[in-house]
Amino acid sequence: MKETFRLVGVMAAFCAVAGLLLAWANQVTSDPIEEAARAEKRQALREILKGCDNDPEAETVEIEHDGRQWTFFIGRKGDAFAGVAFESASEKGYGGPIRIFVGLSADGKVQGVKVLQADGETPGLGARIKEPSFLDQFIGRPVINTRWAAVAKDGGEIQAITGATISSRAVAEAIRTGLEVYSENAAAIRSKMTARPSAAAKGGTP
Repeated sequence: MKETFRLVGVMAAFCAVAGLLLAWANQVTSDPIEEAARAEKRQALREILKGCDNDPEAETVEIEHDGRQWTFFIGRKGDAFAGVAFESASEKGYGGPIRIFVGLSADGKVQGVKVLQADGETPGLGARIKEPSFLDQFIGRPVINTRWAAVAKDGGEIQAITGATISSRAVAEAIRTGLEVYSENAAAIRSKMTARPSAAAKGGTP
């Protein structure tokens, strides 16, 4: 009996130490992981919001649509509206969720698409949704009348990656959903844009 209690005590101590080590490892690695994700998002914004001279991360508009919160990142050039970006996602990827960033120009066309997450997609097949040869099909397309934003098998105008229709369909769905949300809320998003601070307000010379 004493030997049993001793064994239980050793196992309990081992589990406690293992738990502490896991908690420590998580604490040590969580900050670098979060910073890497933020850096990836900043880089994506620079790539898909072409021509803006502000910091889109600092100028956002929150919109609630069908129970979901959307964040729109505003691009400016001078005091003029230069475009907007948003993050969208589909849960219908072949290997799990697919998250994307989409940039729109001031005249309402897709000007950039960046895949942020597609961890479960098959290398050489679904993972190719990150390639320009696929994503460039969305560039220059209009925000309105989004029936084009579907793979050809579903009546759209996007050619799916051979052998990866599910992954291709998920990207098109995420883009179409985001475009429809923006289109329905464009006026509200524009109206909520704050005026850029003047030089005088920032303490500079008028």
